[in-house]
Amino acid sequence: MTVTRQYTLPYCNLVLEGIEASVGDPYSPMTVLMNAECQFPGVTETTLAGGREFLDSLVAAVSAYGQHRLSGIPRPTSDSQPLVDLQPGERDLHHLIVRQQPSTQPTVDTEAQVPLVMPLTTVQFYDLMEAVDQLLADSLTLPDLKAQFQAIPRRMVKPAEPIAQRSAPAVVGAVALVAAGLALFFVPPPTFEPSRLEDRTATESLTPEADSPEDVESWESAPVITDAVVLTTLRRQLRQRLQEDWSTDSAPSEDLVYRVVVSETGDVLGYKYENDAALEAVDSTPLAQIALPTPDPAAPRQAVAQFLARFTPDGEVEVDVWDSALAAEDDPPTAEDTAPEAATNGDLDTLTNKITDGDRIRTLNQALRVQLSEADLPSTRADLIYQVRLDSRGNVVGYEAVNTDALLLAKDTPLPDLVTARPASDDQADFRVVFTSRGVIEVSPWDGWPQ
Repeated sequence: MTVTRQYTLPYCNLVLEGIEASVGDPYSPMTVLMNAECQFPGVTETTLAGGREFLDSLVAAVSAYGQHRLSGIPRPTSDSQPLVDLQPGERDLHHLIVRQQPSTQPTVDTEAQVPLVMPLTTVQFYDLMEAVDQLLADSLTLPDLKAQFQAIPRRMVKPAEPIAQRSAPAVVGAVALVAAGLALFFVPPPTFEPSRLEDRTATESLTPEADSPEDVESWESAPVITDAVVLTTLRRQLRQRLQEDWSTDSAPSEDLVYRVVVSETGDVLGYKYENDAALEAVDSTPLAQIALPTPDPAAPRQAVAQFLARFTPDGEVEVDVWDSALAAEDDPPTAEDTAPEAATNGDLDTLTNKITDGDRIRTLNQALRVQLSEADLPSTRADLIYQVRLDSRGNVVGYEAVNTDALLLAKDTPLPDLVTARPASDDQADFRVVFTSRGVIEVSPWDGWPQ
């Protein structure tokens, strides 16, 4: 039986079509690949497609280039040219190169050997890498497909300094310390003025260290990102990154609120505390570790977005667009602001009380499918993919758009009308819902079918 697997990100879609190992078994993996397609929505209409050789080469190229990007160590060069390759381009671009056939095969048509070069931004490349990671983590799709990492030769790693050179500063320091001790032995002890010492201590206590790698106000003159889809994507990425890197072992007693400046590529360019607790506990948050160093003042200002990041005592990270956060503090909420659909078509909180019973998950999956099939389906040219959360009684308590089309057309789906403001229980489960362009609804557990 032919099946389709989709791995969809805002800026990259990876679609696989193949054959299941056992017909009629919902837990049977796809073992034979018939076709693989890779698209970059909103960038180009070109669709990269091929068979198993194309997919294997794509996974190998993404794995190797991602390893280089994360480690900073150059990749070993090779005389052979793979079917798919990734090379750094000008500025922040990454060139995805697709050849008609590997260089290890004899040339049949000279014109067919001209490779296709597709420039990708950093966001597009990271979405491509995330799509490949989701594919490799999916046990129901090509179980024999593995990440392909290459060991870095020792000669390409910067050698450590010789022991003599590394110990030289310590020896010099020890000699200098002994000499200073002998010199100070003959110096009479100084007399202190308590009043002046107290004044200096008080002054130092009132002068905190720099609260950000770059003054947030200096970004006020930078171009502002206004595209709603880009803002939503950046907000979701920032929240996920802060939540994953934040250690909640010592949760704060009150909210830690920061103003954060983010670039188009998702990099944190600066941050500033917005309450006293945030200043005192800044080292306990991941902001100082993930923020980039202060850029050259003479460099041109890139477009940025500003967000309000809040670390709560419950261990959750909340992120909102800066302007809307200020408006929410100044103006009382309206009925439209507090409607269930306005509160649920955004980032879903981390699922803590997760339903793990296999039979219960299958029952909820079928119940959700029935609810959606009874409603009017949207008419769309592209698949709309959502992460939908249900409580133990089958009530829809939240949803989040996964791809760009789903974000823009959320109000055309039945999801806003199905949302229940108050869940009936704390036990919940997430499901993947796809409104396909063919008019078919696909519903499956978000973490895959239970074994």
